Amino acid sequence: MRVNLSIAFTLLFCFIANAQVAFLSGKVLDKDGYAVSNAFVKVANSSSSSYSKEDGTYDIEVPANRHFILQISAASATLEKELGPFPVGKTLYRTFRLNKSVGSFDVVDITVEKRRDEPIITIKPKEVERFANVGGFEQTLKLISAGISTAGGDQSSAYSVRGGNFDENLVYVNDIEIYRPFLVRAGQQEGLSVINPDMVEEVNFSAGGFQAKYGDKLSSVLDIKYREPDSFRATIQGSLLGANIHFENRSKNGRFTYLVGARYRSNQYLLGSLDVQGDYQPVFYDIQSLLKYRITSDLSLSYLSSLSSNRYVVVPQTRETSFGNANDAFSLFVAFAGQELMDYTTWMNGLSLDFKPKESLDYKLVLSSYTTQEREHFTVEGAYRLSELETNFSSDDFANEQALLGIGYFIDNARNDLDARVYTASFKARHLKEKSVLSWGFGYTHETITDRLREWRYNDSSEYSITTRGPRSNNSIELDEFLKADINIQSYRLNAYIQNSQVLNDDNNLRATYGIRTNWWSFNNENVISPRIQLSFQPHKKYNQELREEIRDSLISINEYSQKVMSKAFDATSRRDWLWRLAAGYYYQPPFYRELRGVDGVINEELKAQRSIHALVGGDLNFKAWGRPFKFTTETYYKHLDRMVPYVIDNVRIRYLAENSSQGYATGVEGRVNGEFIEGIESWLNIGIMQTKERIRFTNESGQEELSDWLRRPTDQRVNFSILFQDELPSNPSYKMNLGLVFGSKLPFFYDTENRQQGGFEIPAYRRVDIGFSKVLVDAGTENRPHWLRNAESLWMSLEVFNLLQVNNTISYLLIKDFSNRTYGIPNYLTGRRLNLRFILKV
Repeated sequence: MRVNLSIAFTLLFCFIANAQVAFLSGKVLDKDGYAVSNAFVKVANSSSSSYSKEDGTYDIEVPANRHFILQISAASATLEKELGPFPVGKTLYRTFRLNKSVGSFDVVDITVEKRRDEPIITIKPKEVERFANVGGFEQTLKLISAGISTAGGDQSSAYSVRGGNFDENLVYVNDIEIYRPFLVRAGQQEGLSVINPDMVEEVNFSAGGFQAKYGDKLSSVLDIKYREPDSFRATIQGSLLGANIHFENRSKNGRFTYLVGARYRSNQYLLGSLDVQGDYQPVFYDIQSLLKYRITSDLSLSYLSSLSSNRYVVVPQTRETSFGNANDAFSLFVAFAGQELMDYTTWMNGLSLDFKPKESLDYKLVLSSYTTQEREHFTVEGAYRLSELETNFSSDDFANEQALLGIGYFIDNARNDLDARVYTASFKARHLKEKSVLSWGFGYTHETITDRLREWRYNDSSEYSITTRGPRSNNSIELDEFLKADINIQSYRLNAYIQNSQVLNDDNNLRATYGIRTNWWSFNNENVISPRIQLSFQPHKKYNQELREEIRDSLISINEYSQKVMSKAFDATSRRDWLWRLAAGYYYQPPFYRELRGVDGVINEELKAQRSIHALVGGDLNFKAWGRPFKFTTETYYKHLDRMVPYVIDNVRIRYLAENSSQGYATGVEGRVNGEFIEGIESWLNIGIMQTKERIRFTNESGQEELSDWLRRPTDQRVNFSILFQDELPSNPSYKMNLGLVFGSKLPFFYDTENRQQGGFEIPAYRRVDIGFSKVLVDAGTENRPHWLRNAESLWMSLEVFNLLQVNNTISYLLIKDFSNRTYGIPNYLTGRRLNLRFILKV
């Protein structure tokens, strides 16, 4: 009886005590909006306290039905806020912003870096928003990772990673996989990246060796997380290329948040710098939104939507291209008739249900749909003349036509219509333990693709055929290319994964992440299994941690010497602050529609998944130079490739041979240094050296199978070098400068798909410099601001110069013949120098 009474009184006491409290959750951010980890959160004059996590989130018990003081401290930043009264038993949400930028404190941030043990680069779009960029966020990736080549040009969202092609990259937005349009054939037809930087919290990029929780592609992962708003904010941006607007807010009770962004872009100004003169009418826009409702404290529902329309219309008129060198200079003149119409409309919807019954458990159900409607309707004809130019500087006819080498006529025609629908349902779970994290999940994908293909080309090049490489017949019209197909594919895929991340040794921070995933496709009835493992090792972690804790304890009593003491501590620890990583695994890429359809328009129903075996070792070092923090990162990798599908790249269109007839490898080494080359300002320097080759199995003229010599793959760019640099006037930091420099060595070019086993020729090295100058017109400290800017957080103006050095970078070639049947490759150049004026207003 006593026991029962004791239990009853204990339960009653707990109920009464709980009835007098409420619960507070949210985030701690610094002045710049970045999450603050390990911030101390406390209710004044009570024992209730907590610490913020790595993502800045916190949970704390607070008194109900009365006012109280909440105290927050992180390093030298403090905040006190009077709150309440809160209803009994309710959970409320508040986000607090400290009055300092934690990343720029005089003291050094000694918390563990997020994802440092993984082969992942984390990018905050806010850190690079001022950089001059003619394309989307993917163009910025080339400046941040040495593993990304320049093969996609300067306007396309396509990018190549460590020898892979554009189709080998995974892209996620809030755990929903994103697809690129299928029919895009030229970089200028792509107007907007899927990433809206105004809405992004962070971007995580892995160039290889990624974990089993990520899907089935061969090369890389781009994992994008959209922001959860904590208060009202808005951004308005305008430039000569278009306009953006975004706004976000949280409801008064903190349960509902919305994040909306709309963008409009026209590349007409940029396209005016191309060799082909004509009437360009490119119109691109998209609308994205993220709506989230917290049903209970542990259950939330979110809806992500994106509608994108790319409409590219051009009526070409003339083209005049000069090429060659000082000794052999040539000119091509073309007169056009006809027009091109490209229309790509995509619509993505995703519904996510998050359930977190307790801190150590997290479940997520995701339902998504992706729909694309694409149209390519064009008929363009042209008559051209090829001339040799006078190269003698002393001649009165210097740079004028010296001799006529060839004339010709061509006509391109296409009436291609494609509809694709992809529906996905997936479930993911994460279980947190003291020293491990167990993750698992499974998914179902249904695909429906309908393609009506009607495409042909005729090219009479000085009465020679480009494809047959011989004279044309006078008795009939021979098309160089003719494709006609009506394709309807319906299939589904099943996938699942399980992985575990655990700490094996605390003293040296030895961590292991190992997992396996499986993928089965109904179309070819193939199942693939991909085991993957990552290891990380920090040899001097215990020594560094003990020294840093000793210094931290000293700061409690000797606060006035904090900067000096912490600087010495950082000097002592950074010399040993190495972390090493190893990763290996099998990576399969089951075919999607582009790989299945051959250059003749026929579907290969027997095509199997391509395979790549990754092995990489790398490390990073946090160090200090010139009294400022830096990080050095390096990785060496090798990828064994087999069951590969050969292809050629025509501008940004990939044309597959639809057969598993290639085997090869990709290997290289990369290095990156980022840090404060200028005090308080982040910059990057990257270099990568790579080689990727393959051997192709083909049928020779005798009808026998043969293996080709080792050939460079179309993405074999041996050297990549990039700089992302920024500076400001010391006397007036409101004036800033940013510089983006990219160099990529020569790329192989293969035009003839029928003879892919033969070596092609080379595209010259890619060289580009973009520079921007910006001025902060209004910020938080500006006084006597105009009335219409009274609520503005900031307003700044930027003058940008794209392709500062006016380098004629080549994206592809047009092949023609002269009177003697000699073939010339006429370069198709990317955009030239352009000035852009940009304004960004933040509220």
